[in-house]
Amino acid sequence: MSRDLGDFPTPPPLVAAVLERLGPIGEQWPRVLEPTCGRGHFLQGLIDGPSPPREIRGIEIQASHYEAAQAIARDARSVQVEVIRGNLFDLDLRRDIQWRQPGPLLVVGNPPWVTNAELGILGSENLPRKSNVKKLRGIDARTGSSNFDIAEAIWLKLLRELAGEGATIALLCKTSVARAVLQFAERSDLPIAEASIVRLDAKAWFRAAVDACLLCVRLGAGVGSRLERVPVFAGFPSPWPESAIGFVQGKLVADIDRYRPLAFADGLSPLTWRQGLKHDAATVMELEHDPGTGSLRNKRGELLDVEPEWVYPLLKGADLVRGPAPRPNRSVIVTQRRVGQDTRGLEQAAPRLWTYLEGHAAVFARRKSSIYRGQASYAMFGIGPYSFAPYKVAVSGLGKRPRFQAVGSVGGRPVMLDDTCYFLPCRSPEQAAITSALLNDPTTLALIDALIFREAKRPITKALLSRLDLGTLCGHVDCRALLERAEVEFMRLLADETEFDEAPCLNPGKSAIIP
Repeated sequence: MSRDLGDFPTPPPLVAAVLERLGPIGEQWPRVLEPTCGRGHFLQGLIDGPSPPREIRGIEIQASHYEAAQAIARDARSVQVEVIRGNLFDLDLRRDIQWRQPGPLLVVGNPPWVTNAELGILGSENLPRKSNVKKLRGIDARTGSSNFDIAEAIWLKLLRELAGEGATIALLCKTSVARAVLQFAERSDLPIAEASIVRLDAKAWFRAAVDACLLCVRLGAGVGSRLERVPVFAGFPSPWPESAIGFVQGKLVADIDRYRPLAFADGLSPLTWRQGLKHDAATVMELEHDPGTGSLRNKRGELLDVEPEWVYPLLKGADLVRGPAPRPNRSVIVTQRRVGQDTRGLEQAAPRLWTYLEGHAAVFARRKSSIYRGQASYAMFGIGPYSFAPYKVAVSGLGKRPRFQAVGSVGGRPVMLDDTCYFLPCRSPEQAAITSALLNDPTTLALIDALIFREAKRPITKALLSRLDLGTLCGHVDCRALLERAEVEFMRLLADETEFDEAPCLNPGKSAIIP
């Protein structure tokens, strides 16, 4: 694999499987373009196939790969093959690619599986020009939402420049890229007539621990991109789809058939979901209690003594995935009460903490995210009055199956959550218990199951949670079962807030959470 360009050379058997899935190639498409042809595995597969096209064009930026692809082109006899040396992003596919004959066009291949940020770190020139093509709002454009795969940029270029060709585009890519491409096409009203996804075992083919697929899209001039169904196949031999994704009012749904009977609760959450703390300095900010001395110790193994009012118990996403929220065994330093607050007051209000932070200033200076530029020293994000709510209902964004947890305070201190978590702030244990019970109701979980893309790096997102119309869901749940779940959560919260092993007994037959 070329680390610079992030490419995974496609094994010839996989090339054959892709072309067989699409074929017969020459009978459908006399012209074929491979936008990142590498050493020419797809070129060779097209030439040697049972139905080769009349013309093939390949584009490659890396010299050694270009020479290998050129050798294949020179040896071709029955097919006219031309390989262009250059950066795809510097070419206009409508103007710079010359064809001898007209006819339907197929674009096929395996573009790089690497993000623009990764290529930037490596100093690669294989990058698109900087532009906010997704029209992201300011904060998203400066954070991870703007870090897209190069394959995604290639897809968007192909869709825009070949829209008038009525082309078919079939590329191997991460499944997250496939979803992003379909979402972009939906928002931009690009002319997609139909699309399909074939799952791919990337670990077996490429030894890559990612979820991947073949995304096939047929463009149609003048056709809107309102795709109600995009069939998803389990693999290349699969003749029938295992499920279908689709769009409902512009929003992507993971399983459209399971979603339809639950669509009544897909709307707008009446409560505002929040994300946990982001500080990007875990070695300094996250602490544990030293078992020998009881003192605080950071991840560097350093003991520290700081003002306790700036230290709070911490739960991370991994803690919430494992089961009922445990009593936190970590703590976190909180330097602000709201985003943008000046931290210089800590020098007077918490001199020991200020000395500690100043001693680790280099750690904060190395934070790469642009969100910290122009911010106060030792600034955080995901901090506000909601962070200090005494009770919360929290969920990990990393879990494949959501588990909503009611979280109370510890020793009178509100529990903080890290930025892999999302939560609803609550005023009382009753509110937290009932809200968590509603979110864990089978109807709610079934809706999430229909919406969630489990192969995503972060399956649960704030955008997904904000779609849960809890008000409507209240009218469609089993109230008795809801109260039973809430009772269990309420008792657990009480138990966590006492020094006893068991919670106080309730009056038999009377609910502790109902006035």
